[in-house]
Amino acid sequence: MLKKNKKILITLANRYNRHLVKNLHIGVLIVLFLLVQTVFAQTMYELDVNYGFGVSELSFNSVPGIAFSIYPIKNFGISAGVQYSYRWQTKTSKYINDSNPAIRDSDGDSLILIYSIKKYEEELSGKILQVPILLKFSNDSYYAAAGVKIGALQKANVSVDYSGLETKGYYPKYNLTLPIPPEQGFGPQKDSAFSTKISSKNPIMLAAEGGMRAMLTDNFSMLIGIFADYSVNEGFNRDLKPMIERIENKNRSRASIVANDRWKSWRPWSVGATAKFSFMLGGHKNKDIPPQEICAIEPQVQKPLVKEPVVIPPPPPTPVMPMKMPIRFQQKNDSIIIPELPRFLLNRKADFTFYYPEEQEKSSTTDSLHTALTAQIANVLREKSDSQLNCVGYSEKLFSASVAYETAFQRAIDIRSNLVRFYGIEEKRISIYSQGSKNTGYRRTECFVVGNP
Repeated sequence: MLKKNKKILITLANRYNRHLVKNLHIGVLIVLFLLVQTVFAQTMYELDVNYGFGVSELSFNSVPGIAFSIYPIKNFGISAGVQYSYRWQTKTSKYINDSNPAIRDSDGDSLILIYSIKKYEEELSGKILQVPILLKFSNDSYYAAAGVKIGALQKANVSVDYSGLETKGYYPKYNLTLPIPPEQGFGPQKDSAFSTKISSKNPIMLAAEGGMRAMLTDNFSMLIGIFADYSVNEGFNRDLKPMIERIENKNRSRASIVANDRWKSWRPWSVGATAKFSFMLGGHKNKDIPPQEICAIEPQVQKPLVKEPVVIPPPPPTPVMPMKMPIRFQQKNDSIIIPELPRFLLNRKADFTFYYPEEQEKSSTTDSLHTALTAQIANVLREKSDSQLNCVGYSEKLFSASVAYETAFQRAIDIRSNLVRFYGIEEKRISIYSQGSKNTGYRRTECFVVGNP
């Protein structure tokens, strides 16, 4: 009975352990799934068709291709694609007169082969299928990428074509030149052409590129940049033979003339310009922003909780502009319709302009320059008690239209908040607007002081 109970307990323990391990595996998979969903929830995808042209280790390089990029972390991502690189070079000589090093003939005498060619042409061409794998940074203004290109060699040949070849034998010992006999390789030769495969190694190249981006629409953009790549391995490296070579048979009774190419090594590299047409999808967007009512003079926003200002505000100004009926803020598929500015702000130069540096992730109105501008605006509003301040925020071109609208709106809110909190200006004297990236996509806030007409 004891042995039987012991076996039952062991069986139950094994089943429990199996279930525990199984549940642990399921838990790990769930955690991994949630992590992947968190990281890639707002992933942006980019597909681009590109064409590059430049100089190479030969002379020219033509590189059409296509690439796909994934940006899991905002502007940082990885890019992979396919490119077809075709590079070529041609060497042409109208007349060549040269000689080979001295050799020994069948009698042991020193012999120098002298030759002349009326026309010689040699062309080297390389065709490489490249797979670039690059780490990439990209925003609305520029992009930069670096990585490797894995090459699959399609063809690397040298083609030689010559005509008007004549050979002679010169004996230094006797100061004698023999244009014959032909069986020894002396005399006129037939015109010939041949092609030879020169490499079978697949190049591995270090690559880098970068350039400027111009947004055409929210999804389409044009990129112009430069690229450079350099192979870490050589396609071939060999000792060069003479251009024209005399080869005797074993018993030296006959000799033939052989032409050789002049290429010693091949290490692919290229530098040039590239143009790309890009399509972007997805991105870091606020997907659940509901439609809301905004006013043409001042959109309804949540007021910050602040203490009452110490400075006693001036008497309330008289109204300067009539209020308009509310306008529906429309949003569909992250596209928004921004109402037009009031007529009295159109085609008018701003009285004060706040600029935000491109390198800052979040615009700030607390630096010394912005503080000085805010103080000037406060002084003007105190001097002109019947004036009204209108602040219009703009955003850089972002992947999401709604995010651009909110970014521009927040910049106008920040200026109003500082004037109310630190300078005692009445909040109702300040109207704020957002133009998103509708106009030119710059980072700024424009402020207009308007008085009674």
